[in-house]
Amino acid sequence: MSISRRQALQIGGIGIIGAFGLAVPLRSVEAKSASQLAAGNMPRPYQRALTIPSVLQPARTTVDADGHNRHHYRIEQRLSSANIVPGLSTPILGYNGTFPGPTIKVNQGDRITLMMDNVLPLLHPQWGYRLDTSTHLHGAASLPQFDGYANDLTGLGYCKDYEYGNFQPARTLWYHDHAVHNTSQSVYSGLAGHYHLHDEVERSLLPQGKFDVPLTVSDAMFAANGSLAYDDNTHSGLWGDVILVNGAPWPVMKVQRRIYRFRILNASISRSYRFSLSTGDPVTMVATDGGLMPTAQQVTSWRHSSAERYEVLIDFSKYPAGKRVELRNLSNDNNIDYDNTGRVMAFDVTDEPVDTSGPAAKVMPKLLAPSTAMSLTPSQSVNNRHMRVKRDNDIWTFGGMTWDEVVESGYRKVLADPDLNDVEIWTIENSSGGWFHPVHIHLVDFQILSRNGRAPFNYERGPKDVVYVGEGETVRLLMKFEHHRGRYMIHCHNLPHEDHDMMAQFSVGIDTNDPDPNHPIDASKPHPINQTVPVEEPTDEPTTETPEPTTSATATAEPTDTATSPEATPTATATATAQTDVLTITTARHRLNKDMDVTGTSRIDGAVPTGSASVKVYDITSGRAETLLGTVSINSLGGWSLQAKPGPRQQVTSVRAVSSRGGTATSQVRRD
Repeated sequence: MSISRRQALQIGGIGIIGAFGLAVPLRSVEAKSASQLAAGNMPRPYQRALTIPSVLQPARTTVDADGHNRHHYRIEQRLSSANIVPGLSTPILGYNGTFPGPTIKVNQGDRITLMMDNVLPLLHPQWGYRLDTSTHLHGAASLPQFDGYANDLTGLGYCKDYEYGNFQPARTLWYHDHAVHNTSQSVYSGLAGHYHLHDEVERSLLPQGKFDVPLTVSDAMFAANGSLAYDDNTHSGLWGDVILVNGAPWPVMKVQRRIYRFRILNASISRSYRFSLSTGDPVTMVATDGGLMPTAQQVTSWRHSSAERYEVLIDFSKYPAGKRVELRNLSNDNNIDYDNTGRVMAFDVTDEPVDTSGPAAKVMPKLLAPSTAMSLTPSQSVNNRHMRVKRDNDIWTFGGMTWDEVVESGYRKVLADPDLNDVEIWTIENSSGGWFHPVHIHLVDFQILSRNGRAPFNYERGPKDVVYVGEGETVRLLMKFEHHRGRYMIHCHNLPHEDHDMMAQFSVGIDTNDPDPNHPIDASKPHPINQTVPVEEPTDEPTTETPEPTTSATATAEPTDTATSPEATPTATATATAQTDVLTITTARHRLNKDMDVTGTSRIDGAVPTGSASVKVYDITSGRAETLLGTVSINSLGGWSLQAKPGPRQQVTSVRAVSSRGGTATSQVRRD
């Protein structure tokens, strides 16, 4: 689908979708705007200063049984508001009420427990889905039960304690919501934040402190009242007309005439960027998703998809005071671009005294650090696997699999089953046309061997956990399945693709039919907020040697606000509505006059025999009386599935599930 700029302007903003739809392949599209804001409320580039998210302090420090220190952090996921558009307030979902969430900084070897409280409303105030959450620390080799598995859900009034060993080399990670089938809207609403893992090598090579700058880049579109608008173009993706950096539209940062380090995270749920400087000068690429590259790379632009992190150094000493340098977006195929999406942010060079303390203030590093992923060779591979990413009948698939199939199998079905410490080559092919797919593989760092038979781009020559698979591209990846046994996810990080239904799983060193001590859902369950849960030693230690922890500057700092304090009391609403059963609907599909499928999960503490609990599913389509569609049993793993044969003659658009355990859930129905 190729649309000219003139056609786009005639259609106008979101009207593109109404006129053309995007169930067909997307080419390059340009349009004037997508937001419905009045002219006086529309943000303009370079009117706001860049803000830096606060650094979260630990609430307390304890000592594990083996003598290691453990730092305890607490975050509340809560409804809040943000000042993004002039004159209007924008409701958001925020970690501690902010977007981005507070940055967490730890040293290699620090053990932490992140207590993640869900005090969000029961239902999303705009889009009505249930606000159960699952937090993924993206880039960490976490045990499966702490990895943010899509169906490992924490309901209102509950807390999930996530344990992180931080034994990997230094890197930029990020934490974000990963709840099944609602990840895109929850991340878009604000549930994202930086997490920085430091080590001695990185601290000796790269700028630190105020010269080490986190940049969370995202895009959004707005309704007339300032709230976020959402249109995922028939699940193809959402492309907003306002570019945000650290939550502010097109901000400006004042810089000294020295080298700065920027940790750039693309937190857009769909948009990819091709970043470059307005001066045409190169930047120095020093780290990718998995940390330091072997050698620094000079690049004048780079393609940056959702969830990728690139760390770049920019030398402002070459510019005179008063010079403005813009970070621009040259864009890529398969995006929708608007009047100002070619701009990202600006740097204003000042004449203030230059602080040259710390590493790399004036001289760019060249030789950086080796890594396990970049030291692998293809000859070490014991298996080659080929997977295709494509769209089948309006459903996104990964290697021919959907997440619904994983759930329906009782979480047993896998796309791959390497043994612990196996090295494999995975080939991922995107030959279906019309879209790019940022593919994320949990647990591992990988090396990009080739792209369409050629060498990877210079900026990709470092350890990665997300790979940009463009239209018509095939990539070969080399990885070692180390650290932990268990089930892990692989999915597209264009989040509307992930939600509909481009997720699969692989297992490492286990048979998924056997009991799993690190089951991603059952091994570590949420508990009521403020209920103390003893820390248990992990049942599967990493196979790599874990360095001794070092004490960070934040390790003994006092909490800076009540949100991080263990004595902080959740809102009355949160405790009053806490449920013993967290019920979710993972699939709701209806083929008119044909079969109807509704599946879901039911979470409850304690073992429950198969058949001892059930779920009733009701048709609650607006405009007609509520009707019982059927009753099904909940299995021992907490899964349930209803198939009505034949379904109701009228199209079902909404359903409600009620379990005998007390949980309820509602969902819109996908029309097939």
